[in-house]
Amino acid sequence: MKQRWWLLAFNMAAVSLRSSNCFQFENYHHADLYVSNRKRRNIQCSSLFAVTPIGPFCPFRSNAVLALDSKMSRLEKATPSFAMDMASIQNEMEAGRTPSSEKLMSVASGLEDAVADWEELMTRLRISSDFQTKEYAKLTQAHLGKYGQSIEGIAQIMRWQSGCMKALARNIPPPLPPSNIDLMKMASVSNSGKPPSLSNMVNARYISSTPFKGTEKIFKENSIIKNEYETLCRDHSRLIEMGGNYGQFDPSGKLVFLDQIEALEERWDVFFARFSLMGMLEPVYVEECKKFLASMNMDETDFRTLLKRAHQLMREDAERERNQFFQAS
Repeated sequence: MKQRWWLLAFNMAAVSLRSSNCFQFENYHHADLYVSNRKRRNIQCSSLFAVTPIGPFCPFRSNAVLALDSKMSRLEKATPSFAMDMASIQNEMEAGRTPSSEKLMSVASGLEDAVADWEELMTRLRISSDFQTKEYAKLTQAHLGKYGQSIEGIAQIMRWQSGCMKALARNIPPPLPPSNIDLMKMASVSNSGKPPSLSNMVNARYISSTPFKGTEKIFKENSIIKNEYETLCRDHSRLIEMGGNYGQFDPSGKLVFLDQIEALEERWDVFFARFSLMGMLEPVYVEECKKFLASMNMDETDFRTLLKRAHQLMREDAERERNQFFQAS
C-alpha cells in the first residue's frame, strides 16, 4: 500500500510537469504558429495548412517578453531533467527498489526551486501591463482548465510531490495530499493520455524552417502579394509594440485591442490559406508545424480553440473591470 501511495505521487508529478509547461515563448525568427477562426468559416483547415504567426509564436516580441527570456530558459533547461529524474525514480519503485536518499533529496530540492521559479514567472505574467505576457498567462490558464487544473493547483501538487520524496528519503510517512486537489481525477487524466508529453514537446518546439524563403517566384512577380506580406508584418509589429501598454488601457480600449488582434489573425489566416492552397508554403515548415501540434496532442483546431479561449478570458477580465467601474460610479 505504501508503494502504491508513493507511485501515485510520482504519477502526479508527470501530470504536473507536462501540464505546467505546455507553452513556451520562443524567439522564432520567422512567421510561425497559430490562428483564430472566429469569423473565417469559409476557409477549411487541411493537411497543408500550417499554423500562422500569432499567439505565443508571434515572431514580433515585446520588450516585456524579451525581459523574461532568462527565466524562461532556466525553466526550459530544468524541466526535461526533472521529468527524466522522476521517471527514473518511478521506474525503480515499480521494480521494487527504493531510490537512494541522495537522489530523492536532490530531485525534491530541485523541484521546489523550479516551482518557486514557475510561480514567480506566472505572477510576473499576470501583473504585467504587456499584452503578450498576459496572453501567455491566459493560455496557460485555459490549457490547465481544460484538464480541470489551475496554476495554483499545479504548484500545490508539485510541492506535495517534493514532500513525498523527502519523506521517502527519510523513511517517514508521506505528507497528506492537498485537501482541495482531486488526486484520482488527476490520475485519470494521466492514464487517458490526453495531457501533452513534455519530453516530446521540448524536442519538437524548435521550428528551424520558415513558411517562405522570400525568394519565391510569386514575391518577385506579384508586387501586390509582396506588399500585402510586408504590410502584415509591419502592422503586426506595431500592434505588439502598442500592446506593451495594454494594462494601462481602459476596459473599452482593451476590448478594442483584442478586436484588432483577432482581425490581424484573420488577415494572416487568409494570406496563409492562399499560399497553402497554391502549395507554396515550405513543405519542411508545414511538417514541423504538424510535429509541434502532435507533440502537444493537439490538432490545428484544438490549438486555435485554445487561443480563442485565452482571448475570451481576457475579454471577461475587461468586462469585469468595466462593470466594476460603473458600479463604483
